[in-house]
Amino acid sequence: MNSHSVDVWTIHLDSARRVILTPEEQARAARFRFEGDRLHWTHARSALREILGAYVATPPEAIQFTYGPNGKPSTRGIEFNLSHARNRAMIAVSRDVPVGIDIESIRENVEIGKLLGRIGETETAGSTEQLFQRWTRREARTKALGWSLMELPPPNVIAIDLEAPPGFAASAALVDHLPSVHYCGRPE
Repeated sequence: MNSHSVDVWTIHLDSARRVILTPEEQARAARFRFEGDRLHWTHARSALREILGAYVATPPEAIQFTYGPNGKPSTRGIEFNLSHARNRAMIAVSRDVPVGIDIESIRENVEIGKLLGRIGETETAGSTEQLFQRWTRREARTKALGWSLMELPPPNVIAIDLEAPPGFAASAALVDHLPSVHYCGRPE
């Protein structure tokens, strides 16, 4: 199987940053019940716009998104995906191969093995960290296709584990290619 380059950005969502949101995104942010969730979503979306703007040589505020049937955003000229958990986000960028990424906060109070079983995964034993890593691989694979989590992705969607901040698990996936990861900023 051929490998393909994927740039992975890790963003600390508690860090101050320029807010770059469309009026529709501002309205979406305003619907968050908790201020911390609103701030994290705003920072993740603004970081996404900044990063994609650099790749496609477009001002971040001018980037226009379209959305697939399950909500996966896309824009002309680049393949990307965004995931965030607690105060961290990860963004994967691929030039021309569909990509998915997932980051999850590892939590002992979540019965992740049972959740894996509910989405059709057969390997549901292991440490909490191993199970969360398995979850991120599954979610990255479905996100690469723009599918719902309940749909089992085919074997041609290849996921790998990523370096994640302490207390997190993360994975990236590509369709028909093995991800060759280039970290653009190390996990904090």
